Amino acid sequence: MDQLTVLVLNLIFILFTTFVFQYIIVNKFTTLFRKYAKILIIILGGIQILFCMSFTVVGSTDFIFDLRLIPVVVGGLYGGPVVSVMLFITVVLARLPFGGNGVWINFFNMLTITVLTVYLSGKFKAFPLTRKLYTVVTIALSYTTLIFLMKATVFKDPSDLQFMLFYGLTLSGGIIIVTYYIEIMMQNHLLHYAVMKSDKTEVVSQLAASVSHEVRNPLTVTRGFLQMLKDPSIDEKKRLYYLNTAIDELDRAETIIKDYLNFAKPQSNMRSSICVKEEIEKALELILPYANHFSVNIKRDLMAGMNVAGEASKFHQCILNIIKNGIEAMPNGGDLVISCREMANHHVSITIEDTGCGMTPQQLAKIGEPYFSTKAEKGTGLGMMVVNKIIQEMGGTVEVKSKLNEGTKFKITLPLYNV
Repeated sequence: MDQLTVLVLNLIFILFTTFVFQYIIVNKFTTLFRKYAKILIIILGGIQILFCMSFTVVGSTDFIFDLRLIPVVVGGLYGGPVVSVMLFITVVLARLPFGGNGVWINFFNMLTITVLTVYLSGKFKAFPLTRKLYTVVTIALSYTTLIFLMKATVFKDPSDLQFMLFYGLTLSGGIIIVTYYIEIMMQNHLLHYAVMKSDKTEVVSQLAASVSHEVRNPLTVTRGFLQMLKDPSIDEKKRLYYLNTAIDELDRAETIIKDYLNFAKPQSNMRSSICVKEEIEKALELILPYANHFSVNIKRDLMAGMNVAGEASKFHQCILNIIKNGIEAMPNGGDLVISCREMANHHVSITIEDTGCGMTPQQLAKIGEPYFSTKAEKGTGLGMMVVNKIIQEMGGTVEVKSKLNEGTKFKITLPLYNV
């Protein structure tokens, strides 16, 4: 093989084995790598050294040239002093069988490079990428200069200038490629873990915001009834009703918290028959004080005798979310119309329509996305995300239509349940 083919083969093998090492050992067996990092780097570097010295360029009878320097330098800089020393020993022992005066040049040059590598290894990892590349190129050029200088002066065996330049440039280019390649793979590895950590943080953040959003509904209702208890003119029967309702809503808040603590298992087999009209009436009864506070007039047109399958508490929560959003979209008062009708395809249609501020097409397209809300800092955007999830679990769909400054219409379609 010619000189270029041999050196390129050396470089390809180093790159390939480095890739396999990073992808399988570092990424897939991270715990193993952290525990035996130095040993594994020594094994990798040793394999690369032996391969490079099996395919060499013969400069003369006593001298051979290859890219063995790359695993010695790179392994030492990333692995530390122990790795440097072990790779130095590997190179020296592997060179002995070839014989010739090149054995001594190899020994003294590799010793010099090993000492330099040991010195730099403690600082190298903290270097910026550009400085790392300058460092390895400087080492490669120093090694090349030492080889040909000693070869010419000590053993009176000068080399061809063209070959010297060719070898120096190939070695420098190769060590730059390998170092840059390792740095990119390390950055990707760190980025991967950063993204995983960010995703976990995002899940926790969404969960916390969801709990806050959902608990706010029963607390709002409770606050409304407690305010009504301030009225000294109400009779004892109503007072007791308000207290019991407030306690029920606090219990519902506790249930919501428990549900979200088990958010990893949102699906539930506790499905039963839900009377649509009855649950909507319960939701309206609870939200009425809140609607009165905003001067919102609630109109209802509810057909009886329709049942759907699901969990009553979740369906109740879903209806409350939409109604509450509709009320808050009318801060200066307005009308909220809620109706339910049986459809021809054995489904029930529930519509909740307000005359509030409405949404633009761009806002409408984002509804249901986490953290998107038309309420600015007052909203988390998670209410509709929960609504969509509940309705999907019940086998239904949610359709939203809205016009800016005219209002919004929610249409929930659910399959009827035959008892």
